Amino acid sequence: MVNATPNVVNAQATQEASRRSWSTVRGFLRLVLGLLLVLPAPLQLGIAFYDRAFHGVGDGLSWPNWTGWVMALCGIGVLWRGAGLRRSGRQKMVEIAEKWAALEGQRAEVERVFSTLVGAGHYEIGLTARHKCARAERDRVGARIAEHKSPDFFASLSEASGGAEYEILARMERLADADTAIMAARDFFACAPGWCDVWKTEIGPIIEDLDILDDVADTLESVNTEPGILAEIEAFREQVGDRKDAVRDLGTRLEGGQIAPDQALEELDRMTNEARARTAELIEATLATDASSRGRQRYTRWKNAGIRLTAANAEYDAAYWSQDADTDIEYNPAATIRLTANSAGVDLEGLPAPATGVLTAGGSSVYLLPMYLDQYLSDDVDEAGGGSSSD
Repeated sequence: MVNATPNVVNAQATQEASRRSWSTVRGFLRLVLGLLLVLPAPLQLGIAFYDRAFHGVGDGLSWPNWTGWVMALCGIGVLWRGAGLRRSGRQKMVEIAEKWAALEGQRAEVERVFSTLVGAGHYEIGLTARHKCARAERDRVGARIAEHKSPDFFASLSEASGGAEYEILARMERLADADTAIMAARDFFACAPGWCDVWKTEIGPIIEDLDILDDVADTLESVNTEPGILAEIEAFREQVGDRKDAVRDLGTRLEGGQIAPDQALEELDRMTNEARARTAELIEATLATDASSRGRQRYTRWKNAGIRLTAANAEYDAAYWSQDADTDIEYNPAATIRLTANSAGVDLEGLPAPATGVLTAGGSSVYLLPMYLDQYLSDDVDEAGGGSSSD
């Protein structure tokens, strides 16, 4: 689930050192450039005043050319930008300290709630996986903060110096979302006020999954010529629609007390797993019927999971279409109770893209947005066996 091999860590450390060095160089050049632009006109004017006052040189005061003042204004802009970056960097360091203190301050309460929920048997496997990932990420972020140093004076004048702070803040944001998920689980399982909002968040990834699988079915139809497979695809499309209806029915049953909250989450898992598995079967059947050279290459890539995961093709989009509301519903996919690609501690970048749309490691499942499945059907195969656009 977490792509944190020693080689990756070493590469990140090397990249950080290189970035700091370049930030120092760029900051120094910014300062030098700003001074070179600012100083000539004032110096020329000062020298003219001096000569006029103490030596009586010249009949009138020789003002610098207008281009000198334009250069001075540009120099002021360069230096002002550097000062703003330095001020912003210092503010980010304060923000990091404050947010980390807030996270640590609520850690004991989150741990207590988690232990209570798991002890009561509420969605135990999913919650444990969620908590395990977040706890490991918390340790990594804590170590990252401890080793992070404020940039030196010159580096603080460079745009590149703020990259590390942005990265730390983004990871802390996901940690905060993980804590929110545990507290939301407490309210959800107790059917406390606000549980409906938790449910809207939980069904977000499911609806996104089904929408994407519907799009994959469109692609399957466009590349298929086998009548039998086309009939199966049409039946699958109907099943996708039925599952969307089933998700809405689950909410109604949950509201009426006809199903327990943890059972509702398990039902969501079951529905999305079945839909993904059926999609994989249809993709394999489609690729297996293509006897062309390109078809053989695509089939081999499919069997070898030759496409790599990225945030762009596997993370959820934070919005889904609601037929009931007739509009997009926004939600936070990083704050779901279920473990997804957006959850804290999940680093999927560069991992093989599984046919099922689910990463499995250590007995835990990480749900991915199966957008990349379409690539297995439509992209050309490059020399390395990966995907490249066929447009």
